[in-house]
Amino acid sequence: MAGAGVPVSGSGSGERRRRTWSRPGAADMLLAAALAYLCAWNPPAPPDSLPGAGIRAELGDGGAYLVILTVCCVGIALRRVGPTAAVVVIGAALTGHVLIYDELSVLAVAACLVAAETCASRVPRPHAWLLLGLGYFGGAVGSLRAANELINPPVPGSELIILTVTWAFITVAVLVGLLRRRSRERVEQALERARILASRQEAERHLAVSAERQRVARDVHDLLGHSLSVIGMQAEGARAVLSTDPDAAAQALAVIGSTSRRAVAEVHSLVDMLGADREAPTAAQAVTRPDGTGAPAGALPGLDDIPRLVAQVRRAGVPLTLDLRYYAEPPAPVGAAVYRCAQEALTNVMRHASGATASVRILADEDRIDLVVENGLPGPAGGVAAGTAARRGKGLTTMRERAAAVGGHLEAGECTEGGWRVHAVVPASPTGTGVQEPARPGEAA
Repeated sequence: MAGAGVPVSGSGSGERRRRTWSRPGAADMLLAAALAYLCAWNPPAPPDSLPGAGIRAELGDGGAYLVILTVCCVGIALRRVGPTAAVVVIGAALTGHVLIYDELSVLAVAACLVAAETCASRVPRPHAWLLLGLGYFGGAVGSLRAANELINPPVPGSELIILTVTWAFITVAVLVGLLRRRSRERVEQALERARILASRQEAERHLAVSAERQRVARDVHDLLGHSLSVIGMQAEGARAVLSTDPDAAAQALAVIGSTSRRAVAEVHSLVDMLGADREAPTAAQAVTRPDGTGAPAGALPGLDDIPRLVAQVRRAGVPLTLDLRYYAEPPAPVGAAVYRCAQEALTNVMRHASGATASVRILADEDRIDLVVENGLPGPAGGVAAGTAARRGKGLTTMRERAAAVGGHLEAGECTEGGWRVHAVVPASPTGTGVQEPARPGEAA
């Protein structure tokens, strides 16, 4: 509610309430002006026959009515600014009216009803009930006093009728005020709900932005980390055999070039996808990826891309076997999660277990996809790659986040016979036709 006395939670509601009270309402000012114009020409007659009438007559002739009129009109005009003060001021002016004049006036009736409505609609509780009680009492006193002047000699039962009519009018004004208060409360509650909803939407937007940043960070980490590891290993190999085996060095440099171009192309596709709000690629954008698969440049990797990943790692000099069996390409998020976990696990093998043999097993059934990446102990020249021992990466955390994002889980740890093992389990797609990469000569399936 915008009026006084109804507390509203939230600083935004308080600010709206203060802005509503900052200036009088146009309807109240028009009502005050109309009442002043109408009542200025219809003052009540001053008393001249009752005890004390002389003093009261002097006050009445001395402009007391104009003071009462002015006070009541100002209170009516400013009742939105300070409802409690306005009702108290109007009540004090009407008390003076009852004490000075013996008859009611249009001003007294109108001001009394407006004060009653203001109590019910704007004055805070419990002050409203106290002021309403005084209003009922003052209205009864004023109406009975005016009735005694009009009905002379008094008629039996007339006082009860006058009280009933007076309180009925006041009650109608009170009911109107209560309806206005209820309507105002509903509007304010709707505004408060809208403010809370806007706050929730803003919080959800911030969470979405944070999640998107984490996703981009994971993609960049996996993409560049793997590519740079391959490039580093090939560069070291090329330098070692440059003088003794130029053909092997040239082959290693060729791998470095293709890996660099692929990484740059994937970074460009990631940036383009972000710039286009991750819209689906159009026909014009469906160009061949740098790996030669013919998939759209912005497509997510999946299980079909695992053999290409394994071949790339083999070219980097890692003895690697692959066992890939699945029944159809799973949904894109699931396939991408499995691919990225395998990519990061193989990157860790190249970084931390150079020269160690490794194996990748991906087995899928109707319910789930199991990914296992194992490596043995590093070779004589292996171990942690140069430049990586001083930094503790976030590869395991990233893999666990990717698995959890599609409803799976990931475990990693040392093997009993030495080496390292990564095991991820994620949900799978419906059944289809199994696919297995044929074993190469000299490799275990």
